[in-house]
Amino acid sequence: MIREAILFGGVVYILITIAQVLDRPMIWLEGAVVSVALAAATSFYLMRDEHRLHTSEIIALWAAVLLFLVYGTLRYGGFL
Repeated sequence: MIREAILFGGVVYILITIAQVLDRPMIWLEGAVVSVALAAATSFYLMRDEHRLHTSEIIALWAAVLLFLVYGTLRYGGFL
């Protein structure tokens, strides 16, 4: 049930991104990147191997934490 809810949420967010691109066509590149990233992240939950799924989740979590740290450092340093 949880996997289906996550897949449904991913599809909804992709549809929202498409609607935003249709509303503002100049952001088509960002919309495409976000849609591909959402599709990739959502597709992880189609895995049946629980160990690979857990490993993927941990990698994604730490990637998000490190990217946030890089963003904060760049923002604090005045580069952004």
